[in-house]
Amino acid sequence: MAAMTSSSVGTHATRTPSPSEQQMIDDILLLYQLKPTEKAYAHYSPSAVFHDPVSIAEGLDSIRSQFNGMPKVFAESTTQKCDLLAESDTSHLALNLTQRYVFKSPIPFKEKGTEKTVNSKVTLHMNGQGKVERHDEEWDWQGNKSEEDGFMGKMQQARKKIDAKVVEKGVPTDPGKV
Repeated sequence: MAAMTSSSVGTHATRTPSPSEQQMIDDILLLYQLKPTEKAYAHYSPSAVFHDPVSIAEGLDSIRSQFNGMPKVFAESTTQKCDLLAESDTSHLALNLTQRYVFKSPIPFKEKGTEKTVNSKVTLHMNGQGKVERHDEEWDWQGNKSEEDGFMGKMQQARKKIDAKVVEKGVPTDPGKV
């Protein structure tokens, strides 16, 4: 019987990652845990795209800025669960990720603010060289809106691209400067 994992939308079959898959997952989870590293970014192609409900970051430098900027917003980010879904293959890794975020406090002299736990489906689409070409994060397993979703999808897609560009302008791409 296959192992199972629960998400915000139900249960899903899982499998054990290969050693190379586990290394990629562990490295990329460091980005979510506010610990960006060159090793994690080495898994991405230069033309990779990151898409979540907040932004669409196009190109590795923009992706770097998105993750390098997270420590400016969050005091903590802890991975509570990360399971590799059985649907994963050489073309993509699909993860059931539960991440707990603790915002920095807007109140002076108070380090931590509110917290939020998010269950996401994270899909890492690979190119022929085994690099991440597209990184999709779907909060609560709800698909990301895009131009294919009509007028409101087009509006959200435009906003997400602008959001990514604003972050890119203000956050260094070098994880050593975070």
